[in-house]
Amino acid sequence: MIANGLCKQLCLRMFPHFLRVECVIEPSCDIEKASEVGCSKFVEWETLKREHKVYAFLVQGCMSFPFGKCILDAISASSTDNFPEESIRNTVQQGGPIESRASYWSSKGQRDAAVPETLVYKLVADICVITEINIQPFKGYSSDTLNQIHSLPQFVLTF
Repeated sequence: MIANGLCKQLCLRMFPHFLRVECVIEPSCDIEKASEVGCSKFVEWETLKREHKVYAFLVQGCMSFPFGKCILDAISASSTDNFPEESIRNTVQQGGPIESRASYWSSKGQRDAAVPETLVYKLVADICVITEINIQPFKGYSSDTLNQIHSLPQFVLTF
């Protein structure tokens, strides 16, 4: 099982988004001891064992929890233009207009485009695998903003 990388193959087949993983790091792994031995077979075997353990853990973790939303709650926004109607709470809602209002957050905005805007969320668990983040510019619903799109010049994610 370990020599053939069965857990890694299974994990990647079940969860293809893990194909983008560059390397596997196990905090308790003592890499110095493995390199001190000098035997490439030993180092290779230790690497295979570590990958087996990590990918088995990933499969178990991913199968234990249902796929779904990672956001538990909206915590704060750096600014809100029209609180509470256009607050961060609206960003955790699915779909279109809510009670005749769109489900969006609106910042107060800044004259200086270099001033960052932030949204902070509480996640459903200590560890969440985020495979997709959907960001959609706001498209006006009212008669004075109908089909007008409000968007950012750039967008940066920080984890």
